[in-house]
This record gives sequence, C-alpha cells and structure tokens, in this order.
Amino acid sequence: MHREHPLRIIRSSIQNIWLLLFPILRSLLTLRTSPEELARWLHGSWFDILILLLILGSGWLRWYCRRFSVRCNAICMEEGLIFRRIRCFPLERISAVTLEYPLWLKPFGGMYVCADTDGGSRKRHDLRLLIRSEDAPLFRSPCPKLRYANRICGSIQVHPWRVIVFSAVFSSSLSGALYAAAFWFQGGRITGSLISEFALVEQLGAASREAAKHLQGIPPAAAAIAIIILSLWVLSFVNHLLRYGKFTMQTDKSLLFIRSGILVKRSFWLKHGNINFLDIRQSLPTKLCRLYSIAVSCAGYGCQRGTIPVCLPILTEQEMHTLLPLLFRHAALPNNQVKAPLTAWWGFVWAPLTGLAAVLPAAYLLGGIFPKIGDLIGFLRLMLLIPIGWKLLVQLAALLTNGIAAEDHRICVRYCRGFVFHTVLADTSRIVRISLTQFPWQRWFGKCNLVIAFRTERGERCVLKNLDLQKVQELLKEW
Repeated sequence: MHREHPLRIIRSSIQNIWLLLFPILRSLLTLRTSPEELARWLHGSWFDILILLLILGSGWLRWYCRRFSVRCNAICMEEGLIFRRIRCFPLERISAVTLEYPLWLKPFGGMYVCADTDGGSRKRHDLRLLIRSEDAPLFRSPCPKLRYANRICGSIQVHPWRVIVFSAVFSSSLSGALYAAAFWFQGGRITGSLISEFALVEQLGAASREAAKHLQGIPPAAAAIAIIILSLWVLSFVNHLLRYGKFTMQTDKSLLFIRSGILVKRSFWLKHGNINFLDIRQSLPTKLCRLYSIAVSCAGYGCQRGTIPVCLPILTEQEMHTLLPLLFRHAALPNNQVKAPLTAWWGFVWAPLTGLAAVLPAAYLLGGIFPKIGDLIGFLRLMLLIPIGWKLLVQLAALLTNGIAAEDHRICVRYCRGFVFHTVLADTSRIVRISLTQFPWQRWFGKCNLVIAFRTERGERCVLKNLDLQKVQELLKEW
C-alpha cells in the first residue's frame, strides 16, 4: 500500500487554515527578535497556534489513513480511521486515466492522477490522488499500451498556429468571467485589499476615459464595458492556449492517447470502447472556412467546468475525412436523410427576430425618456444588436445544414446549440432515449422536434427542430 504525497496534508487543511494564517503572519511581521517580545507574542497568539496545529493534525491523520494500491486487476483506495472504506476500480471498467503535472508541484516532486468509469459522477473525477512522481509508473504500467505493430496512424502533433486559432474561436467572455469570478471569490479578503491598494477601479476609469478620448462619440461608460468584455475574452483565450498548447495525439485499434498543456502538462489514456460519440464542432467563421474541431465524449475526459474534450483542435475538410476512420472505425459523414424544410424557417429565426423587434423600439423610447444618457443607450443598443444579429445568421445556417442520417448501426446528427454547430457520430447502441415532441402549431404543418439522448455522464442530448414528422417516423422504423 502507498500513501499520497505529504502535500495532501496541506491540501486537506487549506480550506480551514488560510483564515488563521493572516493574523499570525501579520503579528509575525511586527515581531522583534528579543526573548521578551517572543514570549509576549506566544502569550497573545497561543490559541490561534493551537487551532492551527489541530487543523494540521487532522489533515495529517486523514493523509495517514488514506492509502492506495495498484494491483494487477484494480486500483484500490482505503480511507477512514474508525470506519474504514475501501473503493476498488477494476481496470477493465476504467474508461480514462489522466496524469497531471502542475508547474507548482514540480519542485516538490508531486503530480495528480485521475481515473474515471462510465458509472461515476459527471461533475468530478471518480478517483483523484495527489501522488509522488516516483509513484507514477504504478499507474502507467496497467494502462493499455499503444500497439505499434497494429497502429493505424502515427503520432499527430498539432501545429501551434492551429492551437491559437482554436483558442481564439472557442474562447468566450462568459468562461473568462466565470474564471475571474472564481478567482476573486476564492481570494476573499485579499481581493478587497488588492483593489484598494492598486486602485483598480480608478485605473479602469482612467483607461475608459483615455479610450473614449481616442474614440470619438463613445462615452467612458461604454468604453469601460468594452474593455471588460475584451479583457475577459483575452483571459479565456490565454486559458485555452495554455491548456491545449503542445497538443499531440496517438491512436491504435483500442487506445487513444492525448498529451497537452504548457504550464500544466496532462496525459490522457482513453479506451476506444468507452468513447460514446465523436463531436465535430464549428463556429460560423470556421464553417464558412471549412475548418473543423473534433471532440470526443468519454467519461473522465473534459469533465472539468470550462474545458472542451477536444481530440484534434483545427482540421481542414480533407484532414477531417482522413482522420475520422482512425478515431471511429469506418466512420464517415453521410448526407442528411431527414432535414428541416425551408418552409420551417420561422421556427429557426423567431427568437432573434423577436429580440430585434424588442430592442429597437425599446432603445428609441428610452432615448426619448432619458436624453442625457442617449449615448450610453445607443451603445447598449449596438452591443445587444451584435449578438442578436450574429444569432440570426447562425440560425439561418442551421436551417440549411441541420439534419439526421442513419446507416449500418451508425447515426449522424447535425444540430446547432447556442452559437456552435455540432455534428455527432455515434453507434445506435449508445442511444438511450428518442422522443418526438410537437407544439400545437407544429401539428398543423406536420412538423416535430426530435430529441436524441446518448449514454453519457452528462446526459448529452441532440435537439433537431422542425423536422417533417412522417419522414422522421419512416427513418426510425428502419433502425
């Protein structure tokens, strides 16, 4: 049996210990080196030190009672002092193994290892251990090996410019905002002192006024909003670039091996038999340029919030057709057998058109009621019209491309979610539920919505809107 890295003691105690560290460190900074001052400091801080030692002691006890072993057929985990709990993960049931090498753990010789199965939690890894680097071979040895004699393709190393394009296309201000919010909230009291010390609010105001001077007709408040949005996008872009930099992929008939990361290096072992489906993703610009990004749905890969389970970041159309059979045996992209007719255009564009119809008169009325802030209202109107107009273009493209095809126990579903186009390739055995829904107005025209749910941790669903009901029923009868 092996124990985790001793840093696990700190990791187990950090959520309670950091509140005590600040008053202790503050008193240490004012401490003088005389024996009298040291005795006075101990007399005033003995209770804080006692609580600190108790927290560290409980963390040490949890670390000491937490042990793991890698046997020939399973990974076992034991924990608990009075009530012992033993968890075993059969190697044949593990769908993905992840090795992480964070930069901050390298000086201490530590790393993370994660293991997942199809029956685990969708929000976190089934098993996550902080281990010593010398214990890594324990987990590498039972992992499936790439069989070079039967290899289908060699190692594919993604060019850096493709990773940059992928990061730029699939970065979003929302994910950057969530990342920044998590950072500030975790900082707690520290963020307040940083804001006051560095005068971030004043600096943002000064930057906004400076930007407004060079951009005629734009008020400082509008410039501040633009700066915030651009900063959040850059933050998300950098996050994607660091995560998916130095991306390489290897595959054979049974294993998919992926390595990526600049600051935090990650290695993934995925079993082909546990891959639920392939997800070919495109945004509107990459769709027009015929560029593709291939993601895989596999338990344990890309399960962290804000991550994309990317398999190959950016591919041309020819490269994508060449590499698909390597990831999914005999995989191809058939033409749609059932798709929405052009007469169903209103079902695709009603939401953005309604948004346009609401924003334009509302901005006009507010501009007449509050003329002093007319510039700001005009800017906000523009900021709302840009995503609404972009969504309108996306929905028009979805009207022309959405559809479904099925042959040889394989299914190909093309649909749009948000601003991203998805093409899902899967075996029909991975489908757990198919449902047809109809709104009252769809019954009048013989239309329906087709919802296909796959067997995944997150319960992935594909929603195809405004299909011809009779054609869908005929296609389902053939399965």
